[in-house]
Amino acid sequence: MAESVKVIEKQLAELTKDDEMVNCLMTIRGCGKITAWIIRAYTEDIGRFASAKKYAAFCGLVPWVQDSNETVHHGKITKRGPQELRTAFVQLVLGIRRCKDTSEWRIMQRLDYMKKNKGSGKSIVAAARKMAEIVWALLTDKKDFDSKKMIGKYKPMNLGEQAFAASN
Repeated sequence: MAESVKVIEKQLAELTKDDEMVNCLMTIRGCGKITAWIIRAYTEDIGRFASAKKYAAFCGLVPWVQDSNETVHHGKITKRGPQELRTAFVQLVLGIRRCKDTSEWRIMQRLDYMKKNKGSGKSIVAAARKMAEIVWALLTDKKDFDSKKMIGKYKPMNLGEQAFAASN
């Protein structure tokens, strides 16, 4: 069994050695070959997604929303996309988390902040959604990942700022 897995991995590596999408995904710190292959396989043509939010929705990483007149209800994630793709983005976040030099990244600081209030699962899924949006931008612009853009201080918004951001 382990030998057949190694043979398949070798074949996939050979098939994707010159693949732009896989090579772009592999520039993300913490993204392994298998994660890159899965994202590549399910994404195929990134041009079919008009925005990063639509790509995140395809992945099934966006919250369920029901709005009626003035009332808006947010629920759990939709899970409408391929389960393997959602799992790949969660694994990507966990891979980034394992890297020692990513603690300065805003997305990791946000994950730590959310863990205290929302719990581990919800915070990881929120980070996975954000990574899906970043992947969409990378693949759309055909640019490699730049970790310098991730460094900064995460500043949580207060309730007034959240309401203003939601209305715009």
